[in-house]
Amino acid sequence: MAERALLIRLGALGDTLQASSVAALLKKGDPRTEVDFLATAGLEDLFRMIPSVRRGYGLPFRRIPFRGHPWWRAMADRLNEAGYTLAYLMETNRRFLPLLEGVRADRKVTLTEHGRGDAYPSDVPNPVRYQRALWDAGLAPREIVPPEMVVGEEEERRAAGLLESLGLDPEAPLVGIHAGNSYQARQVWRRKLGRTDLRSWPEARWGELVARFHEANDQIRFVLFGGPRDRRANARIAEDLRRTVPAVSLASTAGRTDLALAAALLKRLSLFVSTDTGPLHMAAALRVPFVGLYGPTRFEETQPFTAGPVGAVLRRSLPCQPCYGTPNQRRCRNNVCMQRIEAGEVVAKALELNPALFAC
Repeated sequence: MAERALLIRLGALGDTLQASSVAALLKKGDPRTEVDFLATAGLEDLFRMIPSVRRGYGLPFRRIPFRGHPWWRAMADRLNEAGYTLAYLMETNRRFLPLLEGVRADRKVTLTEHGRGDAYPSDVPNPVRYQRALWDAGLAPREIVPPEMVVGEEEERRAAGLLESLGLDPEAPLVGIHAGNSYQARQVWRRKLGRTDLRSWPEARWGELVARFHEANDQIRFVLFGGPRDRRANARIAEDLRRTVPAVSLASTAGRTDLALAAALLKRLSLFVSTDTGPLHMAAALRVPFVGLYGPTRFEETQPFTAGPVGAVLRRSLPCQPCYGTPNQRRCRNNVCMQRIEAGEVVAKALELNPALFAC
């Protein structure tokens, strides 16, 4: 009998996308396998673009609800109707165990159970870590499968329409820029706490990068990505560029897209440049050439994971890296790891990845 599996991973967009590679691995072992996914609320639409996942559920709580909570009772009843043969919790913190305990399944696996010891060093990419646990449990073939996404025709038409409405030629070479990140999104609280936007590249550097691309090929059009909270930063970048490089053609889509539309826009790009963000992982899954700018995060674990050379990550190797999740992160007031990445390096890497982008 084919497996019917429930995967559980509660994280941000990039975390969830990397964990979804497990569904592809299970399907590779047996194409008849049906896979559902319990994720953070707001990401349900992501799974409509992941062919190996049948259905996505969202957990609308930052903390795990107690077993008697009405929402959890209703969700558990709904999940248990599926009759899962496998439930896999891809979390290492034991506070998530009640989620697994509340679901009936013939076999239950946790990352904590299989993800420790010398066989799992800290530099293992997260998708590999997630998949190895199923290898060890004898539930999946010993292969490594990257995350995958597909974009539908309707979303592609929506993306073309949005570009046209913004005055950008959908058929021109397009470069996507994602200047914001989750640290900047919380900038008000970070400013009050005296904290640096650790994953941020200096704002002026983005303008310099666009100017260099424009100088190399003035036919390139630029799309500034982001959510509603990135509108101000995008507006500042655009305003500076229109003053210093008036001929540049660019527009911001910050706050104007859903996940499906953002994916369709990414699919049309010749190149995507971003800090450590969820859309960077989407670009990798869509096999869009990308340049990722990494600083404090655990690079070996969280970098975009692809099959074959699709993109590249630029970073500095400093003694304090990676500081994410350590006391150094809380003490950091000057993210030199990001500041030392130069715009010229990004352009050089882009030329290496997609030489046709600079063809006049």
